Amino acid sequence: MKLRTLFRTSVFQLTLAYTALFTVSAVALVAFLYWSTFGYIERQTNAVIEAEINGLSEQYKQGGLSALKDVIDDRVMNREDQGAVYLLANLIGTPYAGNLHSWPRELDRFAGEWVDFTVRDPATGRESPVRAMVFRFGLGFRLLVGRDTTELTRVKEVFQRALFYGLPLVLGLSLLGGLLVARGAQRRLADLNRTTRQIMAGDLTRRAPLSGSHDEHDELAQNINAMLDQIEGLLEGMRHVGDSVAHDLRGPLTRLRNRLETLAASAKPDRDDIAECVAQVDHVLDTFNALLRIARVESGAHRSAFAAVELGKIVRDVAELYQAAADERSIALSCDCRARVEVFGDRELLAQALTNLLDNAVKYTPPGGSVKLTLERTDDTAVVRVADTGPGVPEADRERVLQRFARLDQARSQPGNGLGLALVKAVALQHHGRLTLSDNAPGLVVILELPALAQAPAALAAPA
Repeated sequence: MKLRTLFRTSVFQLTLAYTALFTVSAVALVAFLYWSTFGYIERQTNAVIEAEINGLSEQYKQGGLSALKDVIDDRVMNREDQGAVYLLANLIGTPYAGNLHSWPRELDRFAGEWVDFTVRDPATGRESPVRAMVFRFGLGFRLLVGRDTTELTRVKEVFQRALFYGLPLVLGLSLLGGLLVARGAQRRLADLNRTTRQIMAGDLTRRAPLSGSHDEHDELAQNINAMLDQIEGLLEGMRHVGDSVAHDLRGPLTRLRNRLETLAASAKPDRDDIAECVAQVDHVLDTFNALLRIARVESGAHRSAFAAVELGKIVRDVAELYQAAADERSIALSCDCRARVEVFGDRELLAQALTNLLDNAVKYTPPGGSVKLTLERTDDTAVVRVADTGPGVPEADRERVLQRFARLDQARSQPGNGLGLALVKAVALQHHGRLTLSDNAPGLVVILELPALAQAPAALAAPA
């Protein structure tokens, strides 16, 4: 991968931004720690020096210059504090007491204020930093009280050295980490781009690779693969619909053409022939209308009209509509929908779906059989069951019969176009529901599950 391309990636640019933010934050934090730590140590040092000055002043007030000299000599001889610095000198700088060999010349003009200077040890030649305060008293005497700050200076140097070398190291590691992260992310994105280009070239079987890390890139790849699976399924469905339309309409259109040729050659057209032509045209129109209804439902065009619907009333109305057809075929049709269940949806679509289910049940149930329509509420789900005692659907074909133009061999003798259950499935999906088929032993149970609204305060009793 070219570095120029890598530098243009959003991941690397984001890493640079975070690196800059981290560097500024680190500098601010180090500056605060430096100020707070060494400021505290310096204040403590000043406080110790001031305390010693106050103590020596009291000794001078009580016993005079000789008492002050004795106290300083005693402290120097006993070495109670190795870091303490004392020097009592006259006006010309001659030492009178203390542990300094001479008065520092750079302190001649200071009095009553803090000073920082270095002291050179004549024996070793080592220079030590000292912080002190100078004040005058008596007949031309000067007193210097301070502390050796060598350790503090060393700590400062170590701190500054760590800051000098540490920040560039952190910055370099951050940039290196950014390069590695950006390169890994870019490699994953390159795989996705390569996959999408292959798909755009026509290879719909390609899928985004997964690394197995289950990170956000894998989640994105899984979503892309799921989308591609759905697109491939939709395209396959479109091809299937085209083949099915050509297959199912070829027969009616061929018969219609033959009838029309017969009518055109006949001197006196037969009324039955004309009626047959009209029936063939109606069958074709019914097929196309059913396809258009499914397409409109799947497009979500009806969702703007969704509202709270009392499902029990629709179930009872559909059962009442098919009661006469069931009686004519000696089929016992019963309806059990005593629970009041409301769903959010389109009344006409739900009525059409239930009509298709009940129409299939009555159509395929032999005389003397039974059809039972029930509605119940299970937790937050409205469950509609249509159970019949017909031939049923083999378990291996239950998913297939939900597709467009899917018809089993035993259904070929019945009128229809194989779009009824496909429409019911489309309605269920648009209502965020589910359509399943199961065995009624004998017969078939079609279960339509829809999300139910909040529980109604009272139950609605309805006649069976």
